[in-house]
Amino acid sequence: MYTVGLTGGIGSGKSSVAHWLQEHGVPVLDADKMVHELLAGDQKTISLLAQEFGRDILGADGAVDRRALGRIVFGDEAQRRRLEKILHPQVLVKMEREREIFQEQGVRLCFWDIPLLFEAGMDKFVDEVWVVWVPLAVQVERVLHRDKLSREEVLARIQAQMLLDDKATKAQTVIDNSKTWESTENQLKILWARLVQDLNPQI
Repeated sequence: MYTVGLTGGIGSGKSSVAHWLQEHGVPVLDADKMVHELLAGDQKTISLLAQEFGRDILGADGAVDRRALGRIVFGDEAQRRRLEKILHPQVLVKMEREREIFQEQGVRLCFWDIPLLFEAGMDKFVDEVWVVWVPLAVQVERVLHRDKLSREEVLARIQAQMLLDDKATKAQTVIDNSKTWESTENQLKILWARLVQDLNPQI
């Protein structure tokens, strides 16, 4: 199984790239989706987080209120690391388990869609890394336009992650998503052709 790590940052357009890959029949394992599942329905995780951060992070349904948790951890590195220490190992287990299922089905290529790929040290579990990049100013404006957050909240979320410029220096491939989607798609077509050529006849 050849695994490509796909990463970026909030507002970079990583999810659009992941969707494009899925449309081309590539399995994409989504770390954010797995985190949401843990926060919404995994009682062990919910209990651990409530003990760590207080029961005020729980909603009326008993699941973790992600906005309430975010107010605690964003902008506070120590709190964020406490959260990551609980979540990251569980996400890695789920990612590896799903990769094994695909491998047993004869699939030879998958992508790991992980926003905190480098921050969590998960880059060592993939064969190469693609980063979806945009300039910081574009990143801020896109998140402001998309989410109901203040500029201060947006900057706190961006600063809670490794900057995209730094991620770009650590990746094998950088996808510039700062222009039109057509420009991004043209890059993806070239990258996809290269990947298929390199991996044939394995995929």
